[in-house]
Amino acid sequence: MRADLATYKTGAHPADPSRGGTLRRVLDKRSGTELLQPDGGGNELVLQPEHPGHPRWAEGPWLLCPAGPGTGTTAGPADVRAERSPVGSRLLVTVQLGGLHVTQETLLWHGADRVEFRTHVDGSIGQDHLLRVVFPVNVPGGLPVYQTALSVIGRPPGPIDTDVAEHPYTLDCPASEWLAVGSTAAVRLTGPDGRTQLQAIGVAEVIAPPTLRGLVRDLVVALARCGVTATCSRPDGPRYGYSELDSNLPDFRICLGGPDDNALTARVLAAAGPGAADELTARLAADGAVRLWLPAQRYRADAFGPGADVRGPLDLPVLIVTGADLEAATSGLVADVADAVIDASCLSATAPEADTAGGAGTALAGHTVGLLNRGTPSGLVTPQGQLSIALMRACSTWPSGVWIDGKKRTSPDGTSFSWQHWSHTFEYALAAGPGDWRQAGLWAVGHDYNHDLLTTVTGLHAGPLPASARLAGIQPAGVQLSALKPHGNPLYPGAQPDPAAGVTLRLRDAGGAGPTAARLSLFTGLTGAALTGLCEDGPGPDVPVTPAGATVTVPSAGLATVVVTPAIRRLTAPAADPSPPADPRSADIEPAQPVFARYWLHGKGPAPAGNVPVAVHVSPGAVHLDEGPGTLTLTVACGPEPAAGTVRLEAPGDFALTPPGPLRYDLAAMGYQSFELTVTPRPGMTPGRWFVTAQVDGPAGQPIEDSALLAIGQPPPPGGNLPAQQVQAMHAAAQTALAGELDLSVLGPAVTLRPGGSGTVEVLVRNRTGSAIRGEAQLISPHGSWRVAGPWSAGFALAAGAERTLRFGLAVPAWARPGEQWWVVVKIMYFGRVLYSEPVDVRVAVPIR
Repeated sequence: MRADLATYKTGAHPADPSRGGTLRRVLDKRSGTELLQPDGGGNELVLQPEHPGHPRWAEGPWLLCPAGPGTGTTAGPADVRAERSPVGSRLLVTVQLGGLHVTQETLLWHGADRVEFRTHVDGSIGQDHLLRVVFPVNVPGGLPVYQTALSVIGRPPGPIDTDVAEHPYTLDCPASEWLAVGSTAAVRLTGPDGRTQLQAIGVAEVIAPPTLRGLVRDLVVALARCGVTATCSRPDGPRYGYSELDSNLPDFRICLGGPDDNALTARVLAAAGPGAADELTARLAADGAVRLWLPAQRYRADAFGPGADVRGPLDLPVLIVTGADLEAATSGLVADVADAVIDASCLSATAPEADTAGGAGTALAGHTVGLLNRGTPSGLVTPQGQLSIALMRACSTWPSGVWIDGKKRTSPDGTSFSWQHWSHTFEYALAAGPGDWRQAGLWAVGHDYNHDLLTTVTGLHAGPLPASARLAGIQPAGVQLSALKPHGNPLYPGAQPDPAAGVTLRLRDAGGAGPTAARLSLFTGLTGAALTGLCEDGPGPDVPVTPAGATVTVPSAGLATVVVTPAIRRLTAPAADPSPPADPRSADIEPAQPVFARYWLHGKGPAPAGNVPVAVHVSPGAVHLDEGPGTLTLTVACGPEPAAGTVRLEAPGDFALTPPGPLRYDLAAMGYQSFELTVTPRPGMTPGRWFVTAQVDGPAGQPIEDSALLAIGQPPPPGGNLPAQQVQAMHAAAQTALAGELDLSVLGPAVTLRPGGSGTVEVLVRNRTGSAIRGEAQLISPHGSWRVAGPWSAGFALAAGAERTLRFGLAVPAWARPGEQWWVVVKIMYFGRVLYSEPVDVRVAVPIR
């Protein structure tokens, strides 16, 4: 794959303009392996229609709902341009697909071990459509391999063009970082002539008599360690392998025991023909133990088509394991699984000509091809070896399009945000290597592709540090560092990490070769190390430490979390900086102050910076004072650490609070304290809405605030035991009054920027209540546009009746694509309320030629 894409002869262009600019071939020059099938068609986009909702369950967003075959870019012509630079080569393809204008970049950096792709789509995907990218890869005999959060596993193949009205399930599965065609494990078959071949295995059904229960568990665990998920069943029980019942279909079976021990073995031998049982008997008599591989009677494309049902005795290849001592034969199989290759033999009568699954036609190639992804929802491998990723969907079924916070908002063209009618960029890459995914190093390539190198520019400085240094070291290469941070979990037992408590390192067996003895080190040296749990909830056994570092055993496909104590190393102090020191609290506080105590009502996601170890709540959230004074309950509570301080109260001038505050609190760990407040309005007040607030100081000194509405002459909330029509009317009146608290309007519906240019999004906010409002404004925009906006969040305060213009900056880089288009919406949050502005259309100008 180190070839120069921009170097080609006439008629041998690497991309085919007559077939949508798809790749004709990708050659791995390291091994001479062709990575695409002879017909090419790599990097094809397919736009597939979907049902509005699943025909059976009437749901859409969390179920793929394809309605049959789609239209691919190979169906039409494309413009193709090749470019070369000192650092690599690029193919640029522009093509139309439905309402989408597609620009595809194929990037080959000099010295890279992967081909990278950037696909830009502008325009409309339509409604209820699915966009896939497809690579027909050349891995004869290969099966699907998926990287998950902690391990690499086999998954079943399936068809791309399913219509769920006829076959309700698709076999798409999520993949973390990459999916591939290859094998998680294999069966090495020796034929009568002594020649060997490999058969890929990925998902198993283990059928065993009840007497082997303990050994079956050992076998299933051993298979799982090398990525083969397995289900065990009884010989006389129902078979595993029907897509109506399970989405993880097996691709082979293991029958433990001969026909006298296992009824399924007898049925399999009968289906294989009259010679199979005789040969098993003869081998058993000669050798005492047998592992016999029987090819399936179906092709994979047939077995794993729409509505797959592989429950027949020989719908899948079968490995029969038996012997005079069945327990010993099973134990030997368990031990043999450890290297992810099982040795077996095949029927002498069928070995040369068997061309169905498990036969000569599915002998495993000596390489693996993987598709690296970034943040995409699911992938699928077809029985024919097509690798695909689902890039984007446009769903219209509930809850897509449902709006619950104020007036409904849409994208600038008036369609639901779920239809994704704006510009998108998708990134993925093709990688390959010899052997299975372990030898090919796909875990390392996928991790590298998903974690860009972070760089910073510094000046020269004094000090003893060398020109290069290893700040943290992990060996061997098959162990991955997945966390390096101050020791402590802010969520358990509840305190913020203390830098003096040490450093936590989390190690992962990414190469699947565990258990592995890993050595870890820091540039400071280590004085101590101990294991801990995933939540860092307590110290575990000590880990030996030497001058070279600490050695930890990382389990197979597992994690090890270690707490280390760095050695103290004195460094030469840098030259004095005349600038004032930065506030150490600045990184630990929110950009908008004060922090609203019931932050979840603002839909902001996780807790504020530093969590909320001390919280204040005012209840109820609204009190109606038409009949005179009302009562509020103020509660202060803390977490595992004791807390003491004062509550600051603020009420509008026309209201009296008793007691007026400030209120002193002193709390033990996990304690709380309550205060009863009486709110008295001035006589003769006109109808309106006001807020009373209570504040305490939280972590790093940031104030935490809660509020309650003081209402006079306002619609009451709907009560119980009322007719439905009356409840609906009361709810509508209350919502109308709520919407009148704050006006939010956009000052300009569109922004057009030239590449390298900048602009602003402005909204006008007007306070319609009788008291001050404090809140936060955020700029919301789709993924891919976040780099151009900033700051994305800002606090604001408005006195009664005041208005203010809030401005957010937009700055597109000089390399922005002309014609790129998206939207921004300003989200306003205050006192547990949420409002969204009308969308602002943002476009990168197309130069006039």
